[in-house]
Amino acid sequence: MFSGKRAKAACGARGLGRTVRGALAAAAVFVVAATGARAQLTDQVLAPNAAHFGIKKSFAQEIGAGRGDADTVDTSLFVIARDPFRAIRRGRQLFQRKFTRVQGLGPRTNDGVGDIGLNPAIGAGISDSCAGCHSRPYGSAGVGGNVITRTTSRDAPHLFGLGLKEMLGDEITHDLRKLRDDALAKAQRSGHDVGAKLLSKGIDYGTILAHPDGSLDTSNVKGVDADLRVRPFFAHGGTISIREFVIGGLNNEMGMQAVDPDTLAASKGSDVVTPSGMLLSGSIDRFDPPHVTSATDDADGDGVVNEVPTAIVDYYEFYLLNYFKPGRGEITTAVTAGARLFNRIGCA
Repeated sequence: MFSGKRAKAACGARGLGRTVRGALAAAAVFVVAATGARAQLTDQVLAPNAAHFGIKKSFAQEIGAGRGDADTVDTSLFVIARDPFRAIRRGRQLFQRKFTRVQGLGPRTNDGVGDIGLNPAIGAGISDSCAGCHSRPYGSAGVGGNVITRTTSRDAPHLFGLGLKEMLGDEITHDLRKLRDDALAKAQRSGHDVGAKLLSKGIDYGTILAHPDGSLDTSNVKGVDADLRVRPFFAHGGTISIREFVIGGLNNEMGMQAVDPDTLAASKGSDVVTPSGMLLSGSIDRFDPPHVTSATDDADGDGVVNEVPTAIVDYYEFYLLNYFKPGRGEITTAVTAGARLFNRIGCA
């Protein structure tokens, strides 16, 4: 069964555990301060200018030598394993990068044609960068809804603390499944039904009833599906990992398809550890496959293939894993009293 432990990164002998990587959030803060508060960035190679504004590397240079391994210079696995600060910085620049049609930007999902009830992505618009929707405050993977060049822009949620959300969802899943498995074992030993309260990190997910024959009554489970997998991403809670979130966002909001062997393998039932250390437990969980299965596929028919190479997905995932949590103001007695009231009247 799912161990719930944070797997170590499969990126070489010096692969850092996820608990260590979480400390890199401070590095991400420094990156923001050091590189200036810009919302979206052009490519200096494509758009040279006297002010030297924009990203110095071309998209091809950011891809580098591809995914590679921890011993191959200029590959994503090498950079993530040996220079995580640089990997975070590159991920941030990719998040702010303004893509072009030649690079595969657009069209909308199915060119906007189809049953929007079955595929809501058909109704999404097209942005030329991640920061086109997540732009406030400037230079951050923040909230949307007030983009200066798009006055009717989507009110996208902020991405602060995204790595914490992923890890908490994973840990809670482990806790709930452990409670379920213990109840099943007791029921089979005793020959009687055994109930279990599903409680993790102070959150009540209802109860589950285990029968001696190994079946379960999940009718009183709440806030999570019957499989007890917490899916913290997208408004409807449909996605487990940052990696899936990135791939879905690139396709739905930018019309760019990512080549990703990790989510592809997980969608086929394999267990895969991503370069950022996330276990995609395909043997027991359901994962949607990426929109293309190889670097030669052209799923949207725009004549561009390998629009988002695997190395780029690696950088996006690593950046968002280590993205800092929201800041808080001064915690005064009034704030503390407000928090108690907030919880007491049920807002939490």
